[in-house]
Amino acid sequence: MLYLEHQPHPALKPFVKALWYVRDPQAIHRHERVLPSGRAQIVLSLARDHLTDANNPINPLSHTPAGIFLGIYSHYQQIDAIDFTELIGVVFHPGGTVPFFSGNTRLFTNCETSLEDLWGRASLNLRNELREQPTPEEKFALLEFALLTRLSLSKSQRRDPILDYALTHLHASPGTTTIAELTRTTGLSPRRLSERFNELVGISPKLYCRIQRFQQALQQMHQGADIPWAELALTCGYYDQSHFANDFRAFSGLSASDYSTTNRIWANHIPID
Repeated sequence: MLYLEHQPHPALKPFVKALWYVRDPQAIHRHERVLPSGRAQIVLSLARDHLTDANNPINPLSHTPAGIFLGIYSHYQQIDAIDFTELIGVVFHPGGTVPFFSGNTRLFTNCETSLEDLWGRASLNLRNELREQPTPEEKFALLEFALLTRLSLSKSQRRDPILDYALTHLHASPGTTTIAELTRTTGLSPRRLSERFNELVGISPKLYCRIQRFQQALQQMHQGADIPWAELALTCGYYDQSHFANDFRAFSGLSASDYSTTNRIWANHIPID
């Protein structure tokens, strides 16, 4: 398997975390569980004219469009590794999708939307042109150009400063930063702060904080940190080990000990068959 990441153009950096590319010509049908990260994504299949809808309990081999926009998920999703034959995508910073997708970001939460429905014929042209590029580097350049073009035409070319202030504090200490503290320092009421998060990020600040706390623990576990569960729970800001265990299962569908024994490449992808 080939996996590459590309750092975005400086003009895109406030909105885009990274562009990525994966190619696995030997990919076979195999399901993986993808854990919530608090990031929205664009995913484009370059090998086939569809993606596999592995979340369909009736027919796990049913199809979705080849280009989709994935809003922030508050629960795990299932994918089919056959799609790794060739994919390219974009990971957005929280609040970073606003210049590229009009409307309330909350509308995209916990769902996938056809990119054609959002960008029209331009999304089909982009995918066709990406397939024609001979190297991953040239594909990245084309995808980046498409994003820069959309940013230049957007009415929302600047990030919300209050949202960024809140996100900075949440990322610095997701386990200890409280909503009360954020409302006090931003000058917004709890209701208005929640409205701004839902509109620009897609979820409430409380849920976003829970996901980031979960991710903090997950990354330490993935890196092989040999820390007792109780100590890890306190380090990541959980009240106790039980609080950590309940949140971990809620987001992953697994116990922390089961996760630690899985054979995985990426922290957020768990092979399940």
